[in-house]
Amino acid sequence: MSHLHIPDGVIAPAWLVVGYAVTALALALAVRQAGREDLRKKLPRLGFVSAFMLLAMNVPLGLLPVHLNLTVLAGILLGPWLGLVAVFIVNLILALTGHGGITVVGLNTLVVGSEAIMGYYLFFAFRQRFRPVTAAAAATSLALVFSLSLMFATLGLTRIDPVLVFYEDHHEEQVVEASGPDIAAAGNEMHNEPGISLARLLRVVLPISLAGIIVESVVTALIIGYLLKVRPGLIDGPAPPVATE
Repeated sequence: MSHLHIPDGVIAPAWLVVGYAVTALALALAVRQAGREDLRKKLPRLGFVSAFMLLAMNVPLGLLPVHLNLTVLAGILLGPWLGLVAVFIVNLILALTGHGGITVVGLNTLVVGSEAIMGYYLFFAFRQRFRPVTAAAAATSLALVFSLSLMFATLGLTRIDPVLVFYEDHHEEQVVEASGPDIAAAGNEMHNEPGISLARLLRVVLPISLAGIIVESVVTALIIGYLLKVRPGLIDGPAPPVATE
């Protein structure tokens, strides 16, 4: 979902440094916090979940010019800290294979990583009141809405031509087919007159993004429901507080 498909050489060097610096601090904190958990069972799970996310991000969703991230699922299964580590690993591998640039790995990790962190806490908060499947769907929806807002805020702050996010590589043809003449006109305007209005693109892309959010919420909820039936131990939840005398 919220992934900046931006090639290298587009963002200003200052934002490259900011993105990587904040990501480095976040990863340092994540590794420190994850070290307090039982890593013997979490590290193999980290590899599996990262591979599953990579696979999901390369599966087309028919006419929808978006892909699944499954980062909320990663957060639920790994916890918020290892979930963030998984997001960094996946974004780095995607960038090395041409799915976005190396220069935006930092910003992408922050945007997409917010889904894992927020989704984790929302899921276990909602689970106290709702069924797990409902909690997973609600947590995924809210986390994706937040990360989508964060992505567009990033575009506004960095002054990147927003059409580049949706016209990179395999997304271009799908967006045109799914959105009709409006986005096609935006694409033509991009090639002839760089600097498309972010507000205009929002009007076109928002309905597609909302449809993608619904799909990912349903998929995440179904996977959580299935895992709770066959391997409920995978859904650990926050560690209970240590009792003090």
